[in-house]
Amino acid sequence: MKIDELPVDERIIRLIKERGIEQLYPPQAEALKTGVLEGKNLVLAIPTASGKTLVAEIVMINKLLREGGKVVYLVPLKALAEEKYREFKVWESLGLRVAVTTGDYDSADNWLGRYDIIISTSEKFDSLLRHRAGWIRDVKLIIADEIHLIGSYDRGATLEMILSHMVDRAQILGLSATVGNAEELAEWLNANLVVSEWRPVRLKKGVFAHGELFWDDGRIERLPPQWDSLVLSAVKIGKQALVFVNTRRSAEREALNLSSKVYRLLTKPEARYLKELADSIESNPTNDRLKEALIRGVAFHHAGLGRRERTLIEEAFREGWIKAITATPTLAMGVNLPSFRVIIRDTKRYSNFGWSDIPVLEIQQMMGRAGRPKYDKEGEAIIVAKTEDPGELMKKYIQGKPEKLFSMLANEAAFRSQILALITNFGVESFQELLNFLGKTFYYHQRKNMDALHEKAKRIVYFLIENEFIDLDLNERFIALPFGIRTSQLYIDPITAKKFKEAVPKLNENPNPLGVFQLLASTPDMGSLRIKKKEMEDYLDYAYEMEEHLYESIPYWEDYGFQSFLGEVKTAKLLLDWVNEVPDVRILETYGIDSGDLYRILELADWLMYSLIEIYRLFDPKDDVLGFLRDLHLRVKHGVREELLELVRLPQIGRRRARALYNAGFRTVEDIIKAKPSELLAVEGIGRKVLEAIYRHFGAELPKMGERRSRRGTLDDFLK
Repeated sequence: MKIDELPVDERIIRLIKERGIEQLYPPQAEALKTGVLEGKNLVLAIPTASGKTLVAEIVMINKLLREGGKVVYLVPLKALAEEKYREFKVWESLGLRVAVTTGDYDSADNWLGRYDIIISTSEKFDSLLRHRAGWIRDVKLIIADEIHLIGSYDRGATLEMILSHMVDRAQILGLSATVGNAEELAEWLNANLVVSEWRPVRLKKGVFAHGELFWDDGRIERLPPQWDSLVLSAVKIGKQALVFVNTRRSAEREALNLSSKVYRLLTKPEARYLKELADSIESNPTNDRLKEALIRGVAFHHAGLGRRERTLIEEAFREGWIKAITATPTLAMGVNLPSFRVIIRDTKRYSNFGWSDIPVLEIQQMMGRAGRPKYDKEGEAIIVAKTEDPGELMKKYIQGKPEKLFSMLANEAAFRSQILALITNFGVESFQELLNFLGKTFYYHQRKNMDALHEKAKRIVYFLIENEFIDLDLNERFIALPFGIRTSQLYIDPITAKKFKEAVPKLNENPNPLGVFQLLASTPDMGSLRIKKKEMEDYLDYAYEMEEHLYESIPYWEDYGFQSFLGEVKTAKLLLDWVNEVPDVRILETYGIDSGDLYRILELADWLMYSLIEIYRLFDPKDDVLGFLRDLHLRVKHGVREELLELVRLPQIGRRRARALYNAGFRTVEDIIKAKPSELLAVEGIGRKVLEAIYRHFGAELPKMGERRSRRGTLDDFLK
């Protein structure tokens, strides 16, 4: 189908053609002929880089221009939300407004009512539903990107419940890679289905075993026996490679190994640019390894890196500076980062249950990254056989079909939280109404077993009544209690809320940072650091030393959960170091974690500190304890000792600038008010922009430097 033939507003056609797109790919054309432009639901299951996003854009802009209202575009990751936000900003030229929302689970975000296209993570939109944001009634279309993640253990239940809520209220467009039971998914959503294997760039697939490369068309190619020859041969012909491995340390190790060979293939301008890029990265143990690989043309990519470093790597790879990336599988479902050659070094990974095969769906997602539209006529995806039979790998991963998706409402924690939300936030008033709603879920659609659903729901309801989240009236109608309502709004597991409630007497008796941090670490929402065997004795000694401050008793060695307890102590000690201003680099070294891990721990601790305060407020709070918790929350947010609390309340003042100001003698807001601008600018980290923000905070303007002033230019003078 030519773009000019689309039955949509001419403005949509014009903007698409301005991108250089004159014709739709076959699966795109097929999708747009299903009635989706007239409001019918659609599941579009086609390979990576086959143009799912363009279909979504055409459908949503057509919807908005014809009907008004709002479109919600759901993504699984914050990084993906930011990427889509940048892509969709082009449509603002038509007078539409685009917004992205990913954080703060305790808000209705009423400001989003001013926007037409709202990009959100599933978790964030679920929290908005719970807060009954008024603008949600205007949502006419829900687009679920990566809808196959409905089968993800961690986030599948959230996406499923959103779609169950919205399927009768808005049009649904599901975008997916090919899945084993796309028909079942489409049937559940009362949607048309388009499934295709068509790709704009032809994909060659093969298995590499000890120097022999077996292609899926029967050809055999001979190469040096080391698997890294697959990377080097691609770089030699001016192409790039993505290498998927199963652990972070493997990604780092292989990046360093590859870089020792790739650097010989770099031009002088490339080497110079990569050196500048590496020098721009802040130093810490993980980043130092990254910098070592980066200056030689290779990078690693995993969840342990900070967001800035991941973004920098992605952009440099897209621009061709980085020749190869070694990555963990998270990259396959994240940002759009295609490469000429994809090499899958590992098809097994380790979990709590031992070594297991990576699912076919995930491997095929990785392979789908091969081939860059507009740059390559074909892409190559190659699986490395170590001890495995090459023929078996070919049969399973290249010729085989991806697994069926299964509902993750089977996940007890997810089910517990969603049942509570239905009763406290969505007006479900009886057990029969609860079952009626659950009958709309993919979980029921797959099993068609209401008796099993009845028993599962009944068990959860008993738990919620017993722990005073909800109650029953004389007619056995549900009563949502304040504790249950607040728990659901805060978007925390009821088990977490239960722990917070039970800790109230300990908080009142002995409020101390270590005890609070151990409490946070013990919750299912936080998850504690893993404890290594060689660390156990040290952390047990620390626990005995600090026993009076802990909120949970030290268990016996033989007790189930003993290692978990020590993991909680380790996590609590990390947070204590953070608020006592131990430098980031030393924290990373001491606890054996990466900068991305520290960021996630602190983000979770920030959210759980806020939630703890909100739960504590429900149970006859003491003013001094509430003050202690609020101060501790601010210390967690900024990583500071108590003496810096007054300073970090100022705009753009974090732990480093606050400490620099304090050490320079500016220890209170009053000290800053009385200071000359030149004195403040002499403090490390305090530039003109920071100072202007502080002055604006007090309703003043920063005077021009060198300007003669009769009152000596202090902020105090300006305020007078």
